[in-house]
Amino acid sequence: MVAAITTVTGPSLGMADYARMAQEAIEGWLRGYDGYRGLLVFTNEDGERALIVTLWETAEAEVRSRSGRSTMRDQVTAGAGMTIKEVLVYEVPVCELLLDRQE
Repeated sequence: MVAAITTVTGPSLGMADYARMAQEAIEGWLRGYDGYRGLLVFTNEDGERALIVTLWETAEAEVRSRSGRSTMRDQVTAGAGMTIKEVLVYEVPVCELLLDRQE
């Protein structure tokens, strides 16, 4: 598995709300890419910073989707007044998520 991690900065007011709206807008679109395995968004309201992590089955799947993701990422962040600080790609040797969705 591979993780593409984008660090963005911008107005701290509503960073978490913005992240939720972005997720709703782009997750369905990301599912159209072969090898897409998930999306995580981390926010730090005080630091005006967010990490957007997309997970990919293979490095090849991440590379194939990169151009389209970059275009969408640039449009979404610019529309929200945010700045992309860096984009990094990491291998994910271990991934264990325990999600309890009881309401």
